[in-house]
Amino acid sequence: MSAPPLTSIYIKLVLTTAFWGGTFIAGRYVAQQMPHFLAASGRFLIALIPLFLFTLTVGGGLTRLNKRQLIGTVLLGATGVFTYNTFFLGGLGHIPASRAALIVALSPIMTMFVMRFIAHERWTWLRVVGVLLSLSGVSMVITRGDYASVFSGAIGRGELYIFIAVASWVAYTVIGRYTLAGMSAASATTWSTLWGTLMLLVPASADLMSPSLAWPDGWSWAAMAYLGVFGTAVAFFWYNQAVAAIGPARATLFTNLVPVFAVVLSVVLLDERLVLASLVGGAMVITGVILANRPGAVVRPDLD
Repeated sequence: MSAPPLTSIYIKLVLTTAFWGGTFIAGRYVAQQMPHFLAASGRFLIALIPLFLFTLTVGGGLTRLNKRQLIGTVLLGATGVFTYNTFFLGGLGHIPASRAALIVALSPIMTMFVMRFIAHERWTWLRVVGVLLSLSGVSMVITRGDYASVFSGAIGRGELYIFIAVASWVAYTVIGRYTLAGMSAASATTWSTLWGTLMLLVPASADLMSPSLAWPDGWSWAAMAYLGVFGTAVAFFWYNQAVAAIGPARATLFTNLVPVFAVVLSVVLLDERLVLASLVGGAMVITGVILANRPGAVVRPDLD
């Protein structure tokens, strides 16, 4: 492949991670301005328009689902769209965006743990060190370096919600790996987004009936539009282009930039303050993920 296309792919990958980092900022704003189910529904209703257009025009068309694919896409919608975004926005309503981003950075490590048991992977010392380093880093982020705070109630609802969001994303990743053979990524994402949006609309309709509901301001609409168009549709298009061009292993490594962008943007745009323990812990998480994903970190499946 010639250099210019690869250069374009890498630029799009960096921009994609910046867009995903920005979802923490936009999500933090809308989570404080409107009910979470309503905000999440708005995000995906907006995202569905470009997703459908992309899938029908250049994404190979919308796959007609068989029973297995129907169950798989419904499960993806339930985990990666409904549950993740419910608790992602719920957590951002309680804790700073930078703190949430550093906890979400744990997602690749948790996915590795699950795959260790499902696929019977045998880890080398390099992956073990990476996992332990990431776990130590996230514990430092959560406690801000004060580990005694675990027993004094310093870890609250926001952190719990973000952990549930991480768990739901891990489930989304694993389900997608095993249930969607024969489907294009564009079609699978469009179907799962549709099912997840329909699930979100049920509790969102109750939010609409609330007498205390205030009409969203202009910034709330702008934040939802950003989440839907750039944080979901555009980022998805570009990320899947990169996976096709350079492979999933190399493309996934770029996601380590997401918490970096989220932290920088939260400091610049939201005027959030970071303690040293959060910065050190975040660096430990990202370094651990990179180590755990290096070639040779996993050897042949354990068949014992």
